[in-house]
Amino acid sequence: MGACRLPSVHRVTGCVLPLLLLAATAGEVAGWQEAVQEPPEEGPLAAEVEALRTEVERLNAVTERLEASAQAAGSAAQPGGVGALLEGGADLGQATESARRWGIQSVMAVVLLVLTHFAIRGASWVLIRLAERNARRRLLFLRLEPIVRTAFWTIAIFIVLRAVFRIDATTLLAAGAALGVAVGFASQDILKNIFGGLVILADGPFQVGDKISVAGTYGEVSAIGTRSTRIVTPDDNVVSVPNSQIVEQQVSNANAGALDCQVVTDLYLPGWVDVKLARDLAYRAAITSRYVYRRKPVVVLVRDELRDTFVTHLRVKAYVLDIRFEFAFMSDVTERARGAFREAGLIPPWHGAKPYLRVDTAGSVAAPAPKK
Repeated sequence: MGACRLPSVHRVTGCVLPLLLLAATAGEVAGWQEAVQEPPEEGPLAAEVEALRTEVERLNAVTERLEASAQAAGSAAQPGGVGALLEGGADLGQATESARRWGIQSVMAVVLLVLTHFAIRGASWVLIRLAERNARRRLLFLRLEPIVRTAFWTIAIFIVLRAVFRIDATTLLAAGAALGVAVGFASQDILKNIFGGLVILADGPFQVGDKISVAGTYGEVSAIGTRSTRIVTPDDNVVSVPNSQIVEQQVSNANAGALDCQVVTDLYLPGWVDVKLARDLAYRAAITSRYVYRRKPVVVLVRDELRDTFVTHLRVKAYVLDIRFEFAFMSDVTERARGAFREAGLIPPWHGAKPYLRVDTAGSVAAPAPKK
C-alpha cells in the first residue's frame, strides 16, 4: 500500500478510500469468520450457519478483488500518475513562459519599428537641411534620402525577424515564399508599384531633385516611394505617379543628375527685323542674366515661321546654375530681350496686335491699322 505516495490531494483520496473500504470489509469478514468457527448448534441454526459461511466466502472474494484493484491503482499511480501530473504542470509552465516570451518580443518589435520610423524622419530632415545649405551637393543629399529610408527599414525588419523573434533563415525564406505567393494574387497592382520603385532605385533613370516629364506631368522629383513617385509641378502642385506606370512609359530627364539644366526661351519678332542685331540682343540678354551658368555655352537659333503673319522665331538655349531657376531664367531673359528690342526699334509699340483693313465711308480701302 506504500504505492499511494502522491503529491495531489485528489489522488491520495482516490487511493485511500478503497483501502478504508477494504479494511472495514476485512474487519467485518473476520468477525463473521469467528462466529462461523464457533461450534454450531444443532437444529434450525445449521441452515443459518451454512448461509453465513456462503456469505463469508462471497465477502472474501470481494475483498480479494478490492485488494487487487487497490494494488493495480497504486502501482499505476506511483510511476505514471505522478509523471503525468508533473508533465501536465511542466506543459502549463512552458505555455506560460512561451506566452510571456512572445509578449516581450512583440513589445520589443513594436518599439524597434517606432524608433526606426523616427530615425528615418530625423535622417530625412538632416539630409534636406544639408541639401538646402550646400547648393553644389544639394542633389547628392536629396538622392541619399530614399536610399537611407530603404536601408533603415530593411535593417529594422531583419533585426525584428532574426534577433527578436529568432526566426532562422530557412523558415524565413519558406514563410516569405508562401506569403509572397498569397499576397501576389491578392494585391498585384501594389506589388507592381513596389517592384517598380525598386527598379527605379536600382536602374536610376532619375533621382530625387531631377526635372522629369512622365505621364503628361513635368516637374521636379521630390520623393521616390514604395508605391509612387511624387513630382512638384511648376505650379507648385504635388502629383503622385504610380511606379509601375513610370517603369512602363518613357521618361524625359532634363538634367540627368546634374545641378545645372538647359533652359530654352522662345522669342518672336516681326519678319522684317535685322536678324543679326536681334540675335546679338537675345544673346546679351541671356549671358547677363544672374541665373545663367556661364561655364556652358549660350546658343541663339533663328527660324522663320508663318502664323497669322510672317515672324522671326528666336530660340535662346542656355544653362542655369540650379534647376530651380528654370522659370525665373525664362522670365528674366524674356523681359531683358523685349526691352532691348524696343530700344533698338526692332518691334513697334503695337507689336503682337492683329492688323485689319479699315474701310471708310466712301468705300475706299484705307491703310491697315493695328487692332489694340
